[in-house]
Amino acid sequence: MTVGMSTHMSNEQRSLRNKLIQLGANENTASVLLCLHHHGASTSKDLQCHCNIRQPDVSMAIAELREMNLVHFSPRTEATRGRPAHIYRLRNNLEQSIQPFVNQARKRAKEILNDVEVIGNLVSKVEPQHNSEFTAAWTRRRLRGRQAS
Repeated sequence: MTVGMSTHMSNEQRSLRNKLIQLGANENTASVLLCLHHHGASTSKDLQCHCNIRQPDVSMAIAELREMNLVHFSPRTEATRGRPAHIYRLRNNLEQSIQPFVNQARKRAKEILNDVEVIGNLVSKVEPQHNSEFTAAWTRRRLRGRQAS
């Protein structure tokens, strides 16, 4: 966990960040997403400070969020020298913003379950005498999983 985020986040936000990472989100992307939700419209410099991450990491996180169409950016209105700064904000509420991560995790979970089923079929072909034990155990687990959903 990044130090800067821990001082600005509630326990629930920290838990959500960790769960997003467990689902496959990049740490910096999860931090920036939650920071934009928590702090609202922010510049890259704001995100660096709030998330305690370097500018290149902010840029990569923003690029990933933009690729998923989760972030809107607009030029900063005040005139400054150098490169123009952008202000970033989430396009949607938090629940809608985390959906791509949840959908991706569900897709991976479905692929894993399909692979387990294929393994069961292969085991029954390689070792037919154990087929009934494996199939019965697999069916019980699968039914329990469906009931929990």
